[in-house]
Amino acid sequence: MDISAEPSDAPKPRPLQKRAAETRARITAGVIEVLAGQGAAGCTHRAVAKAAGVSLAATTYHFDTKGAMIEAASQALLDGYVADFDRVDARLAAGEATGISGLPDLVQRVAGNALGRARIRSLAWCEIMLQGGRDPARRDSVAAWYAETDRLWLRIARHLDPTIEAEAARDAVDQVVGLTFLLHPLQPTPAEVQDLLTGQSTLSALLDRLPSDPPLDDAASPARQRVIDAAIAILIDDGVAGISYRAVAERAGLARSGPAHHFASIDALIEAAQRTLFARAKTRYRDALAGAGGPVTTRANLLDLTTAVFFREVLEHPRESVGFYSVWVVAAQSPVLRGVVAAAQRDQHRAWCRRLASLPNPPPAESTALRVQAQFIGMLIRAVAAGGDLDRLREARQAFAALLGPEPA
Repeated sequence: MDISAEPSDAPKPRPLQKRAAETRARITAGVIEVLAGQGAAGCTHRAVAKAAGVSLAATTYHFDTKGAMIEAASQALLDGYVADFDRVDARLAAGEATGISGLPDLVQRVAGNALGRARIRSLAWCEIMLQGGRDPARRDSVAAWYAETDRLWLRIARHLDPTIEAEAARDAVDQVVGLTFLLHPLQPTPAEVQDLLTGQSTLSALLDRLPSDPPLDDAASPARQRVIDAAIAILIDDGVAGISYRAVAERAGLARSGPAHHFASIDALIEAAQRTLFARAKTRYRDALAGAGGPVTTRANLLDLTTAVFFREVLEHPRESVGFYSVWVVAAQSPVLRGVVAAAQRDQHRAWCRRLASLPNPPPAESTALRVQAQFIGMLIRAVAAGGDLDRLREARQAFAALLGPEPA
């Protein structure tokens, strides 16, 4: 008997190439998981190996650098997104019922999926977008992501309305991006997302169920403020996962014990950084309001002010926006940070509702405020992450105007 021969029913070994592809796919899925939970700063080979259930050697064999891992994750996410849209496109082309009758339906469907069953992939995508704002070398990749997404949305939209303009499809993409960043940190249930996006509930109701956050300590000492400023700089450069007592002390030029003296935990320091960033943004908004030359009493006034604030944030403060929204993404996975984000959102939303309610013949304040906030955030993320296209920036006022409606006669 030939003992070297295998029984005929023994499983045959997988080809080496197939096993390598499977391992690479597992690693890429691990990258997505780490990006969603720890951000780009936490995306080390060791963390990815643990998430993927493979050896550290396997991750370094397939991906030399963190950048290569993130690029592979970005491509995998885009491939999945394209496949989903291709399926919808095929159904629409075949005249099948999809439940999508226009761009608003598509926005609700995609945003609902991003906040529900595709939550981890969506959070990873948010972090990849923010990387474009941190690292200029990533912007071409992010811009290509947006270009493909815009193309897909326009193709679907024209099945529903052949006359629709490319700008309307891009605005819808930005609306979904804004809703994703806005709602992820609040962790709404699928039912709450559905009610909110269909107008059965309000953002105020969602925010009111979250605990209030303590007010900002305006009496911070110079040394404490130095620690906060160092944390903000790290937030901008590396994201939340880059903040440690050691990193903050080095950035601030302090002894290792300095940050811990002022903040009992890293979460407390991150909260203080987020509140400081929000306070700065509010100050910029108040400055813009003061420069408007009078009260905002018409839609045209509000459009001018909103557009001016948008341009200022994109052109003068893009890196602070990266730091600000980095905390929002991490808060989606960290209940400790949810209060500070909810406090910022509550303040913003109430201010928008007041502005809208003060207009003659006002639009529905709650739903309009949600849509305008989402549009603002989505367009800001695109401009910061993919690079500000001046022609696209000029469309900002038009996008806001479409949401506010026409000036009453």
